[in-house]
Amino acid sequence: MKVGFIGLGNMGSGMARNLIKAGHSLVVYNRTRSRAEEFRPLGARIAETPGEAASDVEALITMLADDHAVEDVMFGPGRAIQTLPAGAVHVGMSTISVALSRRLAGAHQEKEQHYVAAPVFGRPDAAAAAKLFIVVAGPAKQIERCQVLFDATGQKTFVVGEDAPSANVIKLTGNFLITTVIESLAEAFALVRKSGQSHCLQRRSSGTMAE
Repeated sequence: MKVGFIGLGNMGSGMARNLIKAGHSLVVYNRTRSRAEEFRPLGARIAETPGEAASDVEALITMLADDHAVEDVMFGPGRAIQTLPAGAVHVGMSTISVALSRRLAGAHQEKEQHYVAAPVFGRPDAAAAAKLFIVVAGPAKQIERCQVLFDATGQKTFVVGEDAPSANVIKLTGNFLITTVIESLAEAFALVRKSGQSHCLQRRSSGTMAE
């Protein structure tokens, strides 16, 4: 598949490499040009602008830091939404707000383009190993069309419906749960240490505490 890929940070770089390994033809864009240049020896074409990365492709993947970064590459004169061909699909894999996801879905529909939200769970090492968990929502035909991209970048795809922003709800909820678990563990350890029982935790972790 002819793919435009925008965002070659810690997550995106591993994902883009796996797409190339899987045989997809990539044109890549990154705000820091040196990151994009790393992909030239791998056969990727380097785009000068987000609009160039989106032109003449079947699918455009964005993997960026936040709402502002996605808005910057997608909207405005000469940006990606202006050049993405009619009938092509934008696969938004960034962690973004539900409001922005809904805005993207509407904007693409107006231009006779398609939009699939596909945020991911996993760290950069999982991205490099194609072991991400991908939560996908959007038109069923477009999800089926993009499954080869998900197979190249993740270990499992969870389809949650045809309303694209619902995938972003799942992703944000998952992040919230992960954060609260980490915070709860930190509070629990702090309480044990303050009570003077931290040695019990050390013994438990080494397997020496009796059950």
